[in-house]
Amino acid sequence: MTTPGLNLHKLVNQPENWNFSDVRQLYAGVDLGTYKAITIIIDETGKPRAARMQRAEVVRSGLIVDYAGAQNIVREMLKEMRDVSHLPIEKGATSYPPQTEYANINATRYILEGVGLEVLDVLDEPTAANQILKLENGAIVDVGGGTTGIAVIKDGKIVFTDDEATGGVHLSLVVAGNYKISYEEAEEIKTDRQKNREILPIVQPVIEKIASIVDACLQQFDDLTEVCLVGGTCELEGFSEIVQKALSIKTFRPEFPQFTTPLGIALSCLDAN
Repeated sequence: MTTPGLNLHKLVNQPENWNFSDVRQLYAGVDLGTYKAITIIIDETGKPRAARMQRAEVVRSGLIVDYAGAQNIVREMLKEMRDVSHLPIEKGATSYPPQTEYANINATRYILEGVGLEVLDVLDEPTAANQILKLENGAIVDVGGGTTGIAVIKDGKIVFTDDEATGGVHLSLVVAGNYKISYEEAEEIKTDRQKNREILPIVQPVIEKIASIVDACLQQFDDLTEVCLVGGTCELEGFSEIVQKALSIKTFRPEFPQFTTPLGIALSCLDAN
């Protein structure tokens, strides 16, 4: 499957490729994850125009634990893009993991308002991802840094969500333990595509554990036709094959799984506006 906005990988943290010409309106999609924050700017047609991603440790188990830090990170990302754009960036949206709306809806809204954005939407992450995926009868599994969000979709609508405390951080801890290196060094190895095949056997038990958790959630739905994997952890080569073997359901991932949700967040602005 191909994700809309294939130029995203050329836009992330590359201001020389940001292009704000011939646009009438700009919207920001802000995704605050456990170890990364991503902001994507789209125009009125939904075309990505700029993107920023940076390390962030402001979320734990899906909940924002460093409000000031989160606001500073979003402000910094937006400032860099606002400095380049001839149009103001004044409208945006954000999201929260499933089952965390009680703690996150207001917090994420206030963070965006605090950096000068009119908040057009605050939606759960699976709904944001399905802005791109357009699944009708399947499941979205969002494997983030600290949590894995699971959403079941029937007739294009989400009928079940869950959020489990497992994700990419556990893979990194296993890599760190295996090589006897720091967590930060393990993160670098895990995200190095040239090292993917080397570390896959090391982290396979963790991936199988994630798959077993997903399988337990999906057991009650016997007519699912497909499972889509999103989130940065799913970019590890071989990840989707291990999950598919455990689930025995067609399992796939978009070309750029870590950008599916933030792009969907940004696209939600178009309907909301």
